[in-house]
Amino acid sequence: MPITFALNRTCAPHLPLADFITLAQTVGVHAVEIRNDIEGHEFANGMPAAELKARLDDAGLKLASVNALQRFNDWTSARAAEAQTLLSYAAALGAPGVVLCPAQLPGDDAHPDAHRRLCESLRALQPMFADVGVKGYVEPLGMTHSSLNRQAQAVAAVDQIDGWTDFQMCYDTFQHYRAFDDALFPEHIGLVHISGIARADLAPSELTEPDRGFVFLGDRVGNIARLRTMVDADYQGYVSMEPFSPETQHDAKIAERLRASLDYVTSAARLA
Repeated sequence: MPITFALNRTCAPHLPLADFITLAQTVGVHAVEIRNDIEGHEFANGMPAAELKARLDDAGLKLASVNALQRFNDWTSARAAEAQTLLSYAAALGAPGVVLCPAQLPGDDAHPDAHRRLCESLRALQPMFADVGVKGYVEPLGMTHSSLNRQAQAVAAVDQIDGWTDFQMCYDTFQHYRAFDDALFPEHIGLVHISGIARADLAPSELTEPDRGFVFLGDRVGNIARLRTMVDADYQGYVSMEPFSPETQHDAKIAERLRASLDYVTSAARLA
């Protein structure tokens, strides 16, 4: 069964919304991920959700997610207010979900209360998501000091609070790769992020976001095999391209390169 590609706003964060929409249309995707952390654009610039939705609707584009509530598992009154604002915006857009990213500070990965804090935050968020009919896409991040870097940690927490009605996983192939995480739970995944790593001079744990480009032959992350696993497990959600490499983002031939990458992934993973 064909999968549905989406573009994360990180593909071209510098472009005005109109040009980003044109890029999505040019490469033939049917959905985009809007971010709340790109200064001067969309959410961060105060664009009303109704205006953004109208522009995407006019372009024939769906929302794959709003990305993201940061430090969601470091729960405070300020985080609750931030979550409410973001969820209201996502609901007004008609987005299926909001990505949830964990805290990243030295010591978080070894904190003895990491599981308790994760469950506490998810319990607080659960009625907020239920009220607006939006899913929370819990995204483990694979860096060394991430407080949530493995899929099994997230699954255990959502299981404990009986939260699968309101939460799903965001499976980022790069994060999974650099965390040396062998576990995968396709039945709980609602969104997939893909990006490629070409450089060969760093160990997986040494790689960082700016190393993430489009997916091509020679990609170290193993996106093709990972996507085949998801498709074989009957995954039917969005697969969103999420590069962070400045060279990729500012490529003068970005549409051509992005279309070539999507074609490569489709062909190599036998997704069509």
